Amino acid sequence: MLNFERYNDELMGFVLACLFCEAISKTEFQIWCVQNATLENAPYFLYDLMEFDDEIFKIYQIIGRVPYWEHSDDEEYALYGIAVRRGMKPYDMPLSLEEALEKLEAAPMTEQAFRQTFSFIEL
Repeated sequence: MLNFERYNDELMGFVLACLFCEAISKTEFQIWCVQNATLENAPYFLYDLMEFDDEIFKIYQIIGRVPYWEHSDDEEYALYGIAVRRGMKPYDMPLSLEEALEKLEAAPMTEQAFRQTFSFIEL
């Protein structure tokens, strides 16, 4: 389970996976950065990411590495389910809309992590 009390690479990896799966928008990502820049151990690059508005693959240039969230394919597919539930249609999604929603239903811990991480987002 992710630690929400302090910044760590796994938490950042989860947030980025949400961004890449389009479960969150760039604006929501920026809001998360603003809210979490004061967490214990929060890196200074969160301040740069508060205004990030470039192609999302360039985000790693700001971070300086690729933070990793330890997860299964099904957990990642559940993030697509969150995107679908929120009315998004992720580009190049590796499964159907119905399959994404099924993966979300089968992964309550992923939904719980999303709700905790992005408490400001109605799901």
